[in-house]
Amino acid sequence: MDEYEELTEEELKRRREAARRRKMAARERRRKKRRQEAIIRCSILLIIVILLIVGIVKGISGIWKHFHEKKKDNDKVSEQIMEPTTEVPTTEEFKVDSSILAMDMPADREAALTILKERAESEEDSELQNICDNAAVYSDRVLMNLAANPDLKQFTIDYLTKVTVAFDGEFTMDVSTDEVPLLLQYDEQWGYADYGDNLLAYNGAAPTCLAMATSYLKKDPGYNPIKIGDFAMANGYLDENDKTSWDLMTKGTSELGLSCNELSINEGNMKANLDEGKVIICCVQAGDFTKDEHYIVIRGYDDYKFLVNDPASQARSEIAWPFERLSSQIKNMWAIGIDSSATPEDSNNTTNDTGDSSTDGDNTDTTIPASTGADDTTSGNTPANTDGE
Repeated sequence: MDEYEELTEEELKRRREAARRRKMAARERRRKKRRQEAIIRCSILLIIVILLIVGIVKGISGIWKHFHEKKKDNDKVSEQIMEPTTEVPTTEEFKVDSSILAMDMPADREAALTILKERAESEEDSELQNICDNAAVYSDRVLMNLAANPDLKQFTIDYLTKVTVAFDGEFTMDVSTDEVPLLLQYDEQWGYADYGDNLLAYNGAAPTCLAMATSYLKKDPGYNPIKIGDFAMANGYLDENDKTSWDLMTKGTSELGLSCNELSINEGNMKANLDEGKVIICCVQAGDFTKDEHYIVIRGYDDYKFLVNDPASQARSEIAWPFERLSSQIKNMWAIGIDSSATPEDSNNTTNDTGDSSTDGDNTDTTIPASTGADDTTSGNTPANTDGE
């Protein structure tokens, strides 16, 4: 009986020792788990701190680069426009930086990428290089237009996020109507809007030019390029090839409460119409502004040169152009003014509160609504059209 009790005590002792070891092991496991969790939390916090530091550095670098590039552009433009005007310039004396003139549209996607890669390398442009590295997400049209017009870089950077947005023409532009406003067809307020099967940024010079003239003459910044583009499409001024008919100027202007006179290429006639407060819209052929066909606005003149608004280039719009240089490039032009025969009621009916306007024929949506359109920004991949084209 004593041996039995002695064995039982030993067994109890072993069991207590085993239980103690299990408790210590469980305690150790809990300590390890807590250490692991602490390490994970510290790692996550460290990663967040690193990402914040990288973001701040990139933000500061981007701001510095933006202002640095803007200063360089302003210095370049200042050099271009500071030309002496003590003598009447001739075609030979007129100098303009060739880098701002229209470029050829690349033949295909591969040619466009070659141009963009060379430009990115020569200019050490990381944003342009990023576009090249991710070229697979861009269509041929986007890359070819960017290669032909470097001004489209920011438009291309934002393209993927904005091209799917529905753009409505029911808005008022933030521009002064005391002078003819410069509207760029690739402005992101309207450049991503559709004009036929194209975009206003690439094919919208004609509606953009007419928007400049209309908003200025009618003192109404509601005549934005989308609204004029929709008006052109609704009234049949854009054909199946995405080309704008000259009828938009000769007939469409009257529906907007404007007058239109076709002008001969004569310096005196141009100045006389500008003196009357009219705006001249020109269809230009291959030359300084395009390599195919394009539209520009002539808004005034100084002693020897004409002041131009080119919807495809701010830099070209900041240069005064001599008649001798312009005349050889003008294919046709129209003096646009206020139609004195139109009553105030007629003018008000052109666009109502919803942006609609009524016209003759069977069209029920003959408004000045929202859309896009015109010629190619630099060369003639999708240029504005003439009658019969």
